[in-house]
Amino acid sequence: MSTVSISPLSTEWSMRALADKDPFPIYDNLRKRGDVIWDPGMNCWLVLSYDICKVIESDENTFGITHVKDAPPFWFEINGGRTAVSSLIGEEHARMRRLYLKLLSPAATAQCREEHVLPVINDAVDRFEKHGQAELTTQLSDPLPTRVMASMFGLPWKDDKLIADVTLWHRDIVAWLYNNTNEALTTKAKLASDELTNLFLPLVIERKEKRGTDLISQIWSRAPEDWGNVGVDDVIAIAREMAIGAGETTTNAIANAIYLYLTNPSVREAVTNDQIGALNTFVEEILRLLGAIQFRFRQANRDINLGGVSIKKDQTICMLHAAANRDPTHYKCPHAIDLNRKPATDHVAFNVGPRICPGMHLARLKIRECLKVLMVRLPDLRLDPTKEAPRFHGFSHRSFGPLHVRF
Repeated sequence: MSTVSISPLSTEWSMRALADKDPFPIYDNLRKRGDVIWDPGMNCWLVLSYDICKVIESDENTFGITHVKDAPPFWFEINGGRTAVSSLIGEEHARMRRLYLKLLSPAATAQCREEHVLPVINDAVDRFEKHGQAELTTQLSDPLPTRVMASMFGLPWKDDKLIADVTLWHRDIVAWLYNNTNEALTTKAKLASDELTNLFLPLVIERKEKRGTDLISQIWSRAPEDWGNVGVDDVIAIAREMAIGAGETTTNAIANAIYLYLTNPSVREAVTNDQIGALNTFVEEILRLLGAIQFRFRQANRDINLGGVSIKKDQTICMLHAAANRDPTHYKCPHAIDLNRKPATDHVAFNVGPRICPGMHLARLKIRECLKVLMVRLPDLRLDPTKEAPRFHGFSHRSFGPLHVRF
């Protein structure tokens, strides 16, 4: 990755200047100012420390969920409804979380491998294999998570227009989530939300009476035990959140995995030879080094001292997970891939505490199986030196692209 000449030591600097830039040298410079620093442009406190991020995310009584507290009704409408686990707090969140964890448990996720994950991955490779070249973000990593979720929901996952539409709708909503005061983004997000609700509505109504093995049927069947009785709107909210949660974040993680696999010969050899231990650790190192979501927000529910800084009640805190995952006080050689790092899952890419991502097992499975298919079917896969080189782009969500390859 190329570095960028931005001085974060000026009081005029803001993290927003890092959009589409390599942020990691800047994060290292920011640490010179402390573990917790004020960003005037973002109007919030930035947390770079691994330990402090874990403290914040494990204590919702002190550090509240910013997007739930005092959110207007249209916020919940755009996100699909009030029943989604990310829209709940306290005891309601705990009950709904139990449902999500059962629906997306390691055992349930493993069953998805043959029926949903591998068919989608192999279909994508089938489409470009005969050409000897491809652009793997648009032809593999972008559509893959959406197609997998569509398959799990019982939607026509091979419908290219549908998949392109759903992917775009999700991106419009994610863009609004990280800049929800922008009127244009709000309008696009509202339209995208309406389209997604219209897509799920007939399927949710049908599965209420006519159950199958699909994920929507499972929501109807399992929700009463852990959450309580649910209606059509509740099931739509749950299904929509699962769909968007498995979208752009996993898309970015897959692209980052492919990039690191193609650009690290020794690592490539190791994971090719050991597609269990080494590959599993490689997936965790991808998530640690280049985690798809760069930061998350909380709000102080009371005055508190954090990392030697006095934070006032109601001030916003931005946890820089991308920086915390490379904290040199926690990780030896934090910028390097280490296939012997123990424990491999000791990172905050999926959050920690009560908000840890319930879809993390499915995300890991998709990354791992995608790499395994590429190893087997395209053993001579390589970046195309005649095409545009990959760059680490984005802001809240980042990935390497484009990924022009030959084989």
